[in-house]
Amino acid sequence: MMKRTFILLGLTLTVASSLIAAGPKWMKQASKSMAVLYALQQRGDTLVSKAFFTDENGTLVAPFKVIQNARSAWITDTSGKRFEVVRIQGFNSTYNVARLAIDLGKKKSSSLPLAGSPLTKGERVYLMPQATADEVAQVEKADEYNYYTLRSNASPSEAGTPVINEQGEVVAILQSPVVTAKSPNYGLDIRFAQSLAIRAIDANNSDLRQCSIPKQLPSDEGQATSFLYLAQNADVQSRLTYADDFIQLFPKSVTGYVQKAEALAFNQQYNDAFQVYEAGIKHETGHNDELLYSRSRVIYAIALQKADGLPDNWTLEQALQDVTAAQETNPLPLYSLHEANIRFALKQYPEAYKLFMAATQTKMRSAELFLYAWQCQQQMGADKDVLLALNDSAIACFSKPYPTSAAPFLLLRSQTLQDMGRLREAITDLNDYEHLMSNQLTAKFYYQREQLEVQTRMYAAAVNDIQRAITLEPNEPLFHAESAALLFRLKDLDGAVAACRKAIALDADFPDAHRLLGVCLREKGDMAGARRELQKSVELGDKLAQDILDKIRD
Repeated sequence: MMKRTFILLGLTLTVASSLIAAGPKWMKQASKSMAVLYALQQRGDTLVSKAFFTDENGTLVAPFKVIQNARSAWITDTSGKRFEVVRIQGFNSTYNVARLAIDLGKKKSSSLPLAGSPLTKGERVYLMPQATADEVAQVEKADEYNYYTLRSNASPSEAGTPVINEQGEVVAILQSPVVTAKSPNYGLDIRFAQSLAIRAIDANNSDLRQCSIPKQLPSDEGQATSFLYLAQNADVQSRLTYADDFIQLFPKSVTGYVQKAEALAFNQQYNDAFQVYEAGIKHETGHNDELLYSRSRVIYAIALQKADGLPDNWTLEQALQDVTAAQETNPLPLYSLHEANIRFALKQYPEAYKLFMAATQTKMRSAELFLYAWQCQQQMGADKDVLLALNDSAIACFSKPYPTSAAPFLLLRSQTLQDMGRLREAITDLNDYEHLMSNQLTAKFYYQREQLEVQTRMYAAAVNDIQRAITLEPNEPLFHAESAALLFRLKDLDGAVAACRKAIALDADFPDAHRLLGVCLREKGDMAGARRELQKSVELGDKLAQDILDKIRD
């Protein structure tokens, strides 16, 4: 059936050529403007439709749905020659129309002039390919353009052909018919088709998600730049195509070089990526610092991964050399901060520390910068007082009430305070951390805070925290044993015994739970039970239990 369709379309164009002498004087030129569009679909079949050229540069108007899911597309002209569809210049899925760019090489395409004024009701028109006379039955508005209903009945095979006025000007494109018996032909204003263009947001347009034919970049540099960034999730070949198009349109902009190099690097074409940066630098864009910074950033990211097969120049040292050169041209704080990251990766901690601290004196000042400086000082073996000062500076970047983003810095300062033995202050930071992260806290958090509270004799808070831990993880025997130890300390022997038995029920080979239960039973006067539990703990390898057991026997 598909081959038959191809033959019929070809015959249609051939028959049209034989009828030229009998038609209007412009029919010969109109016939030459016609083409057959073939679109190989993702699923493997080929869709076919008619189409026509609207200028001599290879701009083709055709039904959109034919190329919507296409892997590739091509046309044959009236002489049977094949030409590839290379770009989608614009499209509209609602009205089923697309503008396509055809690679004609050095050839010019034949076309008819576009009408300068719309049609009116009752006006005579002609339908290609045979210049069949027709008449406008109704004129409706489609935005500021016209939508025409014709007298003739629709034929699916004729969709995509031009509607021509008596002067030989194209006024509309024939639409795919409504699937009803004897439905009329409809024509969409050719001015609408000509107005179609790719916008930045079309980079990820869902209507073309399955189409592999590249879209033509917007002619505006700002729109084209946005398009490139939005297309970063496309496949590598599409990204490279768009980057090459951008470089051709805007050769003085660094954006195309950066996008192409990053796509190549992502595809592990490291030498090619390096050379693209070199080409951009030699092209004298006037922004070599941006190219050097971009190359440094890409090399840094990949060198950190220590991927196999990296060229000799894809090293942290090369990244440092590039960013240093960028700063010589344009000493931006951003470049200095990137240098700090590289030097940290190279374990040049004193140099990195100075650069991070210098960045805190710029508009880039942030808690993260003090964290990076903290990490440098930690690697350098700094005193706890130095580390705490950096913790304080990081938290000072936030105002109270603290935002959620302050949470990790509070947690880090709490750890520093714990290392310094300032436990109550550490607990205060943990309390603030809990307030910010209440819905994300784990049993481990409450257990660790309980440990600090016990050390500072904050027993009521400790009981509350260990119970929270148990609520979150009721099957963790450690938490029940910790609860038992705390209740024993508070003279609640019955509660302690119950907690010990729960821990043992969860883990019969938990020596600490057996030892603690033995101690509790001894305090309650149950010496036989105490010896039994302590003996069990000894058998599980608990040396502390042996000492207690010896005292009971004595």
